[in-house]
Amino acid sequence: MLDIRNRLPGACAIVLSLVFTPCALAVESTEIPANESQIGNRITDSQTGENDRKIVKTAGYDKNSDNGFFFNTKDESFSLNIGAYTQARYDINWRNTGTDDDIVEDDFYFNITSLYFIGQLTRWFDYHFRMNYDDEGESDLQVAYLQYNINDLWTLRAGQQFVAISREDWMFPQDLLATDFSANDATFAYGAPMAIQAHYEGAQQRFWAALSDVAIGGSVQIDNLPDTTLTGRWENQVSGRDWSIWDDIVGRRGRSKGILLGLAGVLQPGENESGTGKSAQLNMDLSFNGDGYQAMLAASLTRLEPRYTDSFINYGILLQGGYFITTHLQAYTQFDLVSPGDQPGELETFHSITAGVNYFPFPWRNRWKFSFEVAHMFDIINKTIVEPSRSLGWQPSDEKGQTYLRLQAQFGF
Repeated sequence: MLDIRNRLPGACAIVLSLVFTPCALAVESTEIPANESQIGNRITDSQTGENDRKIVKTAGYDKNSDNGFFFNTKDESFSLNIGAYTQARYDINWRNTGTDDDIVEDDFYFNITSLYFIGQLTRWFDYHFRMNYDDEGESDLQVAYLQYNINDLWTLRAGQQFVAISREDWMFPQDLLATDFSANDATFAYGAPMAIQAHYEGAQQRFWAALSDVAIGGSVQIDNLPDTTLTGRWENQVSGRDWSIWDDIVGRRGRSKGILLGLAGVLQPGENESGTGKSAQLNMDLSFNGDGYQAMLAASLTRLEPRYTDSFINYGILLQGGYFITTHLQAYTQFDLVSPGDQPGELETFHSITAGVNYFPFPWRNRWKFSFEVAHMFDIINKTIVEPSRSLGWQPSDEKGQTYLRLQAQFGF
């Protein structure tokens, strides 16, 4: 039986989106080109009058913005944008039992519901707050930071924020190619710790570096300052000079061609509460974007030095790509490999393959998306280093082989 209390956040988001979005889409007076950048985003809404006099709207809804409800002062020194979205899912999971009778389970749930409050505090400072509600109805303030806009090239953030060491890790869930993050990201991602992060963005290259308080893997909090973690990521547009095409892993029609190379590293110089000593991680990804397609190859290598055993290395490889058959319909596929490397124990390498289609009702935004996805995992999930997860689609099992079919409706305002 469904617990209504656990469905309230998703239900509220559904009601709000169904009520407000159709009305907002009919308002053409606020239509402006969307600024898709996730970094240093300054959001205002203005129009030019008959005598070139600037008329500033202090409140309204912009259908082109993901967080479309806005409020700002007349001098545009302060702004607030509000948005929300949810993911409603229906999953069917098949897995072996070692007998003639397989386990078949179905499940309906709201995977995630997010509320956004972002904007400009002054002309020099931006802010970002994001509240998440998970499939159990538990709330979490995932992002809460203040950003100092030093100049057109440099920004400095302080607070709880994403420290991305891969392209996938930098994305919002709505901007992924598949219905969820990969097993690679779930295993090796760094997450959203408390951090100080500096960011530089030029015409061809950009990089960011951070000092934060979470161990590699994002699951262990560090108490003492000497045990903090250093991270950095560098990106280079090998071909093309348009950063906006890399704001998602979707690859819409009408976008320019480009090739992006990303390199990242993580260093944890001291022990943490889990007993792990010095740890390090290296990441590389190569992305290709064109008119209606995007593909990515990503690899991750993690070295861990436990206190009481020999050091070992884990690694992962991710391949994915999508192509728009029409303006609204996209087909995609993904291959995921997560290996324990030489980690002690009777462990197996995780392999999975995914295929699906996405339907985007509106060609200018990713927040509305309807997906059909099927995936197969070839191994014993309980013997891999990938944690079974309702969100990933994989259930605990001591037998080889597991398949899921997923229908997902993603929408918001």
